[in-house]
Amino acid sequence: MKIGICTLTLGAALFILSCSSKVASDIPTGLLGSKTMPSVDATDFQTFYTDSGIVRYFLDTPKLLIFDLEKPPYKEFPEGFHLQQFDENKKIISELSANYGKNFVSEQKWLATGNVVMVNNKGDTLRTEELIYMTEQDKIFSDKFVSIKKGDQSIIGTGGFESDTQMKKWAFKKTKGQIYVNEQ
Repeated sequence: MKIGICTLTLGAALFILSCSSKVASDIPTGLLGSKTMPSVDATDFQTFYTDSGIVRYFLDTPKLLIFDLEKPPYKEFPEGFHLQQFDENKKIISELSANYGKNFVSEQKWLATGNVVMVNNKGDTLRTEELIYMTEQDKIFSDKFVSIKKGDQSIIGTGGFESDTQMKKWAFKKTKGQIYVNEQ
């Protein structure tokens, strides 16, 4: 009888220890890490950004995550975004879209990656895989391959690019392309 109770107790102890060990090993390692949860998780989000009562930007995104407790705080657009910039007369002066984006609020900086397309009000179209947009300085730049189509001209920057957001003043690194010039 004593042997049966000891065997039963030992079996129960081994069963409990094996269960608790298995449960602990099944928890994903990154789940309880230092990653913070977003303070806002929005779906099909649209908003206008204003400056001194004037509409400057319109943002449309399928998913918005706001991490305002992070250092530095940021907004993340994991499913892409579309951003329109307006002039004082509420006319669109540029549009930016990408498959993924981050907005670093305190730095007034946007990071757009994956199928990035920017179009100005003249129809000039910039394409790249990564673009940084500094809103306060009204400047965009990339260290990646950049292609710009302006009318029938095509300009390619293989080592980077910098411009204002309306793409009026460009500076390329390592360029190639076709530009047509009228001889006078």
